[in-house]
Amino acid sequence: MGNNFITVSTFSNYIDANLAKQLLESQGIQCYLANESTVNMAWHLTVAVGWIKLQVNQTDLEQAKKVLVSSAFEIEDSADEWLQDDDIEKISWADETADRAFRTSVIGLMLLFLPIQIYSLWLLVRLLVSLRQISANRRIKVIVALLLDLLNLYILWQILF
Repeated sequence: MGNNFITVSTFSNYIDANLAKQLLESQGIQCYLANESTVNMAWHLTVAVGWIKLQVNQTDLEQAKKVLVSSAFEIEDSADEWLQDDDIEKISWADETADRAFRTSVIGLMLLFLPIQIYSLWLLVRLLVSLRQISANRRIKVIVALLLDLLNLYILWQILF
């Protein structure tokens, strides 16, 4: 299915989901059930996959809501929110690189493997050279990553020489 499908309602069992789907299809509304097979095969993953989602085309959203409300099916109030990407926090390249350098330095401390420290230091140098602005909490991660890398290099120096 295309990216223009929006979740109009969610269900915890396949019976209610299929009833709602058949109701919408009887009204000529194109729809499908996302996660139905997963929930049927592994019921314990129902919450993890986000329930069974009844999805309709964006153009049919209002009509589908009317049909479901008139037949006493619960519709998801946040269906309109899927149209807006304002709630999604966009992480800048610099913040993402700072996070990656921090994770790499922590892993390097656990493994004591020289290429990991070199990669982490390379990421930190790229941040410094790029002169891009990073958020305040990422600055702390950059400082900690640099200290961990220096500690890693010191430990490796003591082991090897």
